[in-house]
Amino acid sequence: MTMICERCYAPIGEGESLVRLAHIDHAHPDGSVTWAYAYVHVTVCATPRPAPHERPDTGAWDAARGIGGYRT
Repeated sequence: MTMICERCYAPIGEGESLVRLAHIDHAHPDGSVTWAYAYVHVTVCATPRPAPHERPDTGAWDAARGIGGYRT
């Protein structure tokens, strides 16, 4: 089963430290409870910055695009 971190939505690797959170999904008329589980990394979640070749090309800054040309 692939576990997804509820904070960063990244997969939690095999052997990686995690916390399992239990939430009540719903209660049945007989008093029993169905649980829903969520998983989060123990360490701080940080989305890795994409490599330079994976970033979008935004081009060079053109001063005409800003509001600076309209200032007096």
